[in-house]
Amino acid sequence: MRIWATLLLLAALLLWKFSPWSVGTSDHGESLSEGDIPLTQATLQYYIWKDEEVYVREVVDAWNALQGREAVVLHVLSNSDHETWLKAYDGSMQVDLIGLRGNSNVLELQQRGQLLGLGSYIQKSGLDVKAYGNMFNEIICDGEYYALPTRSTCWALYYNRTLFDRKGIDYPKEMTWEEYLALAKEMTWEENGVQIWGGYYPPWNYNMMAAQNGYYLLDDNLKPIEQCLEMLNRLYRSGTHVPYAKIKDRGDDCRYDFEEGNIAMIINGEWLANMLLEDEAAGKNVPEWDIAPLPVPADAKGKISVGQYQFTGISAHCEYPEEAFAFLEFLCGNPGAKIYAGNAVIPAYYSDEIREIYKESLSGKNTKVFFEAERIQEQPMWIGYNNLMEIYTTVAEEYLMGEISLLEAMERFAQERMILLEEP
Repeated sequence: MRIWATLLLLAALLLWKFSPWSVGTSDHGESLSEGDIPLTQATLQYYIWKDEEVYVREVVDAWNALQGREAVVLHVLSNSDHETWLKAYDGSMQVDLIGLRGNSNVLELQQRGQLLGLGSYIQKSGLDVKAYGNMFNEIICDGEYYALPTRSTCWALYYNRTLFDRKGIDYPKEMTWEEYLALAKEMTWEENGVQIWGGYYPPWNYNMMAAQNGYYLLDDNLKPIEQCLEMLNRLYRSGTHVPYAKIKDRGDDCRYDFEEGNIAMIINGEWLANMLLEDEAAGKNVPEWDIAPLPVPADAKGKISVGQYQFTGISAHCEYPEEAFAFLEFLCGNPGAKIYAGNAVIPAYYSDEIREIYKESLSGKNTKVFFEAERIQEQPMWIGYNNLMEIYTTVAEEYLMGEISLLEAMERFAQERMILLEEP
C-alpha cells in the first residue's frame, strides 16, 4: 500500500513537472511554472543517518525525477557514524545538505558556523510555517532558523494485543505512570517457562516524566528530575519490566526485544510504528500490536507527550544555496510530507490530507494518539544543553545500575551542573 501511494505521488509530480502548460498552483495558492524548480547542473551532496534512509530516499528519488537527473546524491551513514561524522564536519568536506538529529545537532553545527541561516529563504519562499505546529516557534537560535524540520517525533505506549487478549485484560488507555506500573504488574507472569514482562522502558530518555510537566535540566528546581529518576528505578526494579542491566546497551535493538512476543507494553516513539511495519514487510514474525497514549504524571493535565523535530540544514559552505533550499522546501513541505506519511512516519509539515495518508499507512492502528497529544519539547534549544544531558545521563546510568544512591546521583548532578552553568 505504501509503495503504491509513493508511486502515485511520483506520477503526479512528474505530470506537474513536465506538463507543457502553466502547472496550476502550489499549496500556498500561487501560480507555479517550471521556473519554480531550478534546473541547473548543480549536484547536491546530502548526508543522513541509517534510520532515515527508506523515506528520505523516496523523496530524493521524486526530486531527481522532477529534475530529470541525479540532482541530489544521498549518502547514508550508520546511526553511530553519523554522530562521529558531525563532530568532524567542516567546510573542507563536499557537503551541501545535512540531516540533523534534534535540537542538539542543530546547535552543535550552528555554534561552529557550519549551517546557513534560512530566515531570508523562508520569507521569500512563502513556505507555510504554520503547518509545522507550535514547536516551530521554539527552534529559533540567535534570532535565526538554521534548519527546517523533516519529521516530528512523539512518544507513546505500544502494546501486544495478543498478550492482553490471553490475559483477558482491557487494552491500555489514558493513565498515569502509577496506573501504568499497576497494569504492568497485572501483565507480568510466567508461561511454559517463558517470562512475560509487563513493560519495557528503553534506556534513552531519563527525564521524560519531568519534561511532560515542563521541567528541564536547566531549571533550578531539580525535584521533578529526582522524582522522574526515582520512578524509572521503581519500574526497572519492580519485577514487571525487563531489568535495566539487560537493556542498558540495547539501543535501536529494543524493537527486536518487543518482537520476541513476551513483552506486553513498551514505551517508544512514533518511529517504532514504521520499523514494525518494515519488519512485517520483510517477513519477520511481529506480534499483533497497537498504540495507546503515553502515561502521564499524576498532576499533568490532559494527554501530554514529549517529542522533537528531526531536521535538515544547508551547509554554510554550500555553493548552490538557492538550489539546496528549493530541495529543502520540497523535502520539508507538502510533497515530502506526503511521502513520509505514506511510510508511516509523521512529517513535521502537517495538514488534514497528510493525517489521512498517515492513518491509511497504519490501517487499523490507533494513530489518533499521536495527533491528539500535546507535545512538549524533549529538550530546549539552549546552547550547552547537550552537555547537561551527558552529565545527567552518566549519573542516571550509575544510579539505575545500583552503583550509587539516588541522593548521590542528584548531588553529583547538581554540583557538575552548577560548574557547567557558571562557565563563561
